[in-house]
Amino acid sequence: MRIVVIGGVAGGMSAAAKARRTNKDAEIVVFEKGRFVSYGACGMPYFLSGEIESYEELIVRKPEDFEKAGIKVNLGWEAKEIDAKNFKVIVESREGKKEEVSFDSLVIATGASSRRLPIEGVDLKGVFTLKSLDDGIAIKNYISDKKVKRAAVIGAGFIGLELIDAFVRQGIEVVSIDIVPSPPPQFDDDMVDFVKEKADENKVITCWGSKVDRIEGGDSVEAVVVEGERFPVDMVVLSVGVSPNSEIAERAGIELSVASAIKVDERMQTSVEGIYAAGDCTHSYSVVTGKPIYLPLGSLANRHGRVAGTNAAGKNAVMHPVAGSSIVKFFDIGLARAGLTESEAKSEGFDVASVVIKAYDKAHYYPGAGKMKVKLVWDKASGRLLGAQLAGPYTGVKRIDVVASLLIKRATVSDLKSVDLAYAPPFSPVWDPLSIAANQAVKD
Repeated sequence: MRIVVIGGVAGGMSAAAKARRTNKDAEIVVFEKGRFVSYGACGMPYFLSGEIESYEELIVRKPEDFEKAGIKVNLGWEAKEIDAKNFKVIVESREGKKEEVSFDSLVIATGASSRRLPIEGVDLKGVFTLKSLDDGIAIKNYISDKKVKRAAVIGAGFIGLELIDAFVRQGIEVVSIDIVPSPPPQFDDDMVDFVKEKADENKVITCWGSKVDRIEGGDSVEAVVVEGERFPVDMVVLSVGVSPNSEIAERAGIELSVASAIKVDERMQTSVEGIYAAGDCTHSYSVVTGKPIYLPLGSLANRHGRVAGTNAAGKNAVMHPVAGSSIVKFFDIGLARAGLTESEAKSEGFDVASVVIKAYDKAHYYPGAGKMKVKLVWDKASGRLLGAQLAGPYTGVKRIDVVASLLIKRATVSDLKSVDLAYAPPFSPVWDPLSIAANQAVKD
């Protein structure tokens, strides 16, 4: 059998590799329009900060590594059309050569594209987005070549915050702009005060709750104008979210779902039997609501790929619902979440209760101990845990994984109270912040 994979980053190469392990005899062919496959896209902000010296350190496996495993990788080839009825895909090389390739199974892993704001000046030289490794290399080179002293980052979500951190570490003054008054928008407002404190501490100019009017410049960027106020800058990075690259699937008659992502079932199969999707072009299912949810996360893309690759190769695997666990580092603090925020839970119709506590992340007397916030959200009637958010020293917020594990089991806040969490002064107070929050929740 021939398995074709279109897209060669996290979802695509995970699918190809798993398909090869599942079916030793299958012919596996990958088409990737870019220059690289199988790289750690989530590491790009740390490449820009200088913490990772070379982009090559982000590359997990090269095409020749896959070739040795019997996976044919075609770089510079883009899938243009899918003939879902006849199981064929039309691909085109960078040079304009077209080929028609038949398949027995297809995995669509076309990823997502960065959104671009519909404002004046967005196409000027010096305006970037950060999605591919080529994007990261281009930004790094521009900073070096133009001796960038001041940059604007439009959008203060996870990637936006990481970019702010990266640029400040490079000695670049940053103007941060976001339409949300209290970013990042993935968290409830009562959990993000640490973010503004750290931005101010690092002399970030924050224009939050503000809209960009335009980007000004001649041949290249010279300034951003935010609600009438002009900020001279040498570079602009747009970080305002992504949109799934689902157009090729839609043209083929494949159904779409939430956020225009490709609709899949629990086997990552699309509405056409034998055609699967994985990564940022498709959706997952929420462990809390059971509904489709669009979460363009590297961790999920790899999991999608493994399931899609297994099924494309003729075996059976299931992608389980997800808690949407996510985490970000901003200077020396971290923010993490799993499940629903309070505002999301209310919009889903839950009768919500919540609690926010502050506690030390380590024993208060241990060097480096700092305060962190924990927010729990649960259903009043059943006590079922719906979500949690953590903010504080970045070394402590990874305990969000405890909550993610409980969400999968539909656990209650009482269950969290009963969990025997490990204790030693370098890691936790004798009463862990999660335990304190659960105790408070049950008391309430």
